[in-house]
Amino acid sequence: MDEAGRMRVMIVDDEPPAVERLSAMVAAFSDCRVVGCESRPERVLERCCRLRPDAVLLDVEMPGTSGMEIASRLQDLDPVPAVIFITAHDQYAVDAFGVEAVDYVVKPVREARLRQALERVPSARRIEQAWVSARIGERLVRIPLDEIRAFTAEGKCTLVHAVHAQAVTDDPLKSIEVEFGDRFVRIHRNALASRHHLKSLFTDRADVVRVEIEGVDLQPEVSRRNHTQVKKLLSGSL
Repeated sequence: MDEAGRMRVMIVDDEPPAVERLSAMVAAFSDCRVVGCESRPERVLERCCRLRPDAVLLDVEMPGTSGMEIASRLQDLDPVPAVIFITAHDQYAVDAFGVEAVDYVVKPVREARLRQALERVPSARRIEQAWVSARIGERLVRIPLDEIRAFTAEGKCTLVHAVHAQAVTDDPLKSIEVEFGDRFVRIHRNALASRHHLKSLFTDRADVVRVEIEGVDLQPEVSRRNHTQVKKLLSGSL
């Protein structure tokens, strides 16, 4: 996701009209952003490494390297982008899922069908990415989601509060919430907390409502807007 929480999409097709049409369709979706287009199959991996798209709209039949071969090579990237095949041919559908494609869309592409395919990307990537990339000092590390108890915004960075460490990531809270909303709940405009590790809800001496989180020495403020949802989670009614 980009800094605004939008899905980063790359389009790969050797036919310029197809690229233009797909670009216009994706650009019309407020939660998506086209980060690049490529018509040369041999450059797709290098550009994906640089642009780090969340999803790749990939043609199957192209001169030189096929879409199937590209999709197979994309599995070696970190992070692995979700692949959605866009093709005029339906005979490759079985092969597409053999390279873990999220969807297979046959041309001519309809807006509603493309929207449906893109909506499958977040859940597919959550299964693949069970960790968050963050920095501890000068080291770039992977922190498993199971160890993370909260995220808090600090200036232009986001602090990752894990059981055994605190780290920093450049990912904004909004994109984290979109990506991992099934694990973390918004408790304040500056904080997300693990849904499964909320320990208690209380009011401190300054009359500020806070939440206690299991496993970390952190008691972030709970906003009025999010108070009811947090209370429901603690009572087991949500």
